[in-house]
Amino acid sequence: MSKQIVCTTITKSHLAYARTLAETLLEHNPDAELYVLLADRLDDTFDPAIEPFKLIQLEELPDQNLIERMTFYYTPFEFCCALRGLLHQYVFETLNAERWIFLDSDVMVCHSLDVIFDQLSDVSILLSPHAETPVEIEYAAHEACFLNAGMYNGGFLGLRRTEETYRFINWWKERLIHYGFSDLSIADPRGLFVDQLWLNFVPLYFRDFKLLLHPGTNIGHWNFYDRQFEDDGNGNIQVNQQPLLFIHFSGWNLSNPYQISKYSLLPYEEQIDSPWGKMATQYREKLLKNGYEVTSQLPYAFGTFHDGSSIDWISRRGYYDELKRGITGEDSPFDRAAYFQSQSYWIDSIPLLTEKLHQANQTIHQLHAQVEQIQTSLQETIAQQQLTIEQQQQTIAQQQLTIAQQQLTIEQQQQQICEKDGMLDQIHLRLQAIENSKFWQFRNLWWKLRRSLGQTDTLAQ
Repeated sequence: MSKQIVCTTITKSHLAYARTLAETLLEHNPDAELYVLLADRLDDTFDPAIEPFKLIQLEELPDQNLIERMTFYYTPFEFCCALRGLLHQYVFETLNAERWIFLDSDVMVCHSLDVIFDQLSDVSILLSPHAETPVEIEYAAHEACFLNAGMYNGGFLGLRRTEETYRFINWWKERLIHYGFSDLSIADPRGLFVDQLWLNFVPLYFRDFKLLLHPGTNIGHWNFYDRQFEDDGNGNIQVNQQPLLFIHFSGWNLSNPYQISKYSLLPYEEQIDSPWGKMATQYREKLLKNGYEVTSQLPYAFGTFHDGSSIDWISRRGYYDELKRGITGEDSPFDRAAYFQSQSYWIDSIPLLTEKLHQANQTIHQLHAQVEQIQTSLQETIAQQQLTIEQQQQTIAQQQLTIAQQQLTIEQQQQQICEKDGMLDQIHLRLQAIENSKFWQFRNLWWKLRRSLGQTDTLAQ
């Protein structure tokens, strides 16, 4: 049996997603091979030889000058999407596959994909529509999103080796090289949404196509509303009474796994113990096991100039505009940090300005909140300091009272000493008066006379 070829594109930060896609794909499709086009530089961050997929590096693609320009004028998300045409060209010309499918890296495969490959047996192009049944009028904004983002979801595409497919690949590749921007809120270049809006033309330009209508495929926030999930009793999930083949975690957040998607406009309320909750928990565990916490922090190789300074969105769009006007420059754009940082590019877009004003308004509100927090904290600090000062003043007053009491005690002791000194002086004066009296002089003479006559001084004994 020939290998079933599945392919995807990632930056290094999505390496855990590619590992999880490969793991779940091979678990249910042992004859499948996953090819991953790295829209980034390897930079020795991981070893492709031990990964569960086959890595395609940018250096393997034709026209490296074109690739370098794309790495500069596209953001990481745009670049991943813009490479899809080149990826399909690589599969068609290098792998010689008869049938293959593209899956976004944030997909978990839950079952054999044979039914999809079987459907590709007699059609060139297989598309996955965003919606198959209408919503109630109060949720029509959900349908309006498809008018902006496209009728078909770019996270899946099935192709078969035919002349029609080759013509489609070349047409799509050229559009994505030059017009693969995410510009839904920007007037220039064309209000695009990466690769997805271009798929709207497929039914018009390429007749040999079909829709992937299996209810268990490409499940995401766009079609979740008309999917009924249930456990078949053997631990497998059924969707509208059909096997769940793969689920697309678009706009899903690992830190809030039970929310369907941050992009959803429909009021989904999923419980932890629901089929969705179980699938989300399983997907989260697989991502963590496959190194999400490390790989999600890996830097994008084309996010900075060669001097290390960041490349902003305006410089990318300005460079693209210069290329359209024939201004290419002699050096690599990554060597021209000073040039791009000195330019004043103008993006003609009222929606963009509105968005920037909204962001500025949010920033002002955040600054006001921060000022209020600072003022509250300052007032609390001042009150605490005042309380401390009052306590210190009370302590000083108590110390001063103690000192005053001690001084009073010393003065009293000094007064007592002075009084005692006065009494001693009076005694000395009296003794001196006695010694100077005639009686005392006669007494002393009498005793001397007695001692001279040999009489004992009995009083002295």
